[in-house]
Amino acid sequence: MSEMMLTTLSNIRTVEDMVAAFRDEERCRRLLESMVWPNGRICPACGYKRSIAIAGRDVGKHRARPGLYQCSSGDCRFQFTVTTHTPLHATKLPLSVWLKAMWLLLQSDKGLSSVRLAEILGVSQPTAWRIGHALRLMVARENMLDGTVEIDHFYLGGRPRKHPDDPSLGRGRKGQAKTQKTPVLAIVQRPVDITPGSAAGDARAAVVTGLSLRAAGGAIAPQVKLQAHVMSDEAKAFMAIGESFAVHETVNHSSREYVRDTVHVNSVEGFNARVRRTIAGVFHHISPELADLYFHEIGFRWSQRIVIGQAVRKSRSGKESMKTLWSRVPPALQLVQVFRAATGRQMRRSPNGGIIIKSAVAVFG
Repeated sequence: MSEMMLTTLSNIRTVEDMVAAFRDEERCRRLLESMVWPNGRICPACGYKRSIAIAGRDVGKHRARPGLYQCSSGDCRFQFTVTTHTPLHATKLPLSVWLKAMWLLLQSDKGLSSVRLAEILGVSQPTAWRIGHALRLMVARENMLDGTVEIDHFYLGGRPRKHPDDPSLGRGRKGQAKTQKTPVLAIVQRPVDITPGSAAGDARAAVVTGLSLRAAGGAIAPQVKLQAHVMSDEAKAFMAIGESFAVHETVNHSSREYVRDTVHVNSVEGFNARVRRTIAGVFHHISPELADLYFHEIGFRWSQRIVIGQAVRKSRSGKESMKTLWSRVPPALQLVQVFRAATGRQMRRSPNGGIIIKSAVAVFG
């Protein structure tokens, strides 16, 4: 990314700064190109690193749209723009609206619902809903975690709604309605360093079919390296999975053991609480089919923090401890990380108004 573009993003601190920076469509296109192609243009079809710009109507030539390029490979000759083969592919919205929407979503501490985003941007709610999912698809991270990694599980959902035609449940335990909660496995990587300027670790979560060894192992295996130092509670599935890693330590919650020196799962439990608060306070409900996309967004927010120092904090009982202080990366600079893996992640509108994810893997990143 050019120094000028990086300076432009660094200067965006307020809503007024954002509106001024994203006011011009040509400027937004150049800014988006510098984020998607930080090392120069790459053909999204074949990965060839040389291409030519096709003179368009922005310079009075032909009828080609501005920002159209053609691959220089003799076997390809594919014509593309900065949005080709990204979640913005074939968009009818101006790029300025896309960048404003992304900034607003990242500026909010826990995100924005599609209803509120639609009101701010002046678009329809289904359009704002798809914009949000485009962000969630682009921030998905596929690098495997190492170092110290905490794993835990939690549940989403609650009791089913009572239907007037259903029979009475009766009294006592037999009258308790069965829950329809969805099991979720969470993984949090502890930061490698806590010196000022260090970044937070990654956080992941995924819906699983259950908490069996097969289901939990299938979710953890592609996310955590075998050399990692894994920490968990004493759930049977975690105990069996931990044998595959270099080091596995546990805390016994059933015996009211929560911290033993540096052994704990407080980080992942904090992430679990963040997921539940985000869903309850912002989205109110998410479907299990699209839950992983929402987890991508929440996990990305978790990782966009840097250490700013240490401070002594005193508990209610008077015990002093050293706490790490964090600061959030400015939303405009988070955009660089968002669009870094945009190419190859494609999303299309389904016939019933939903979304179809054609590829969840970045091809040429």
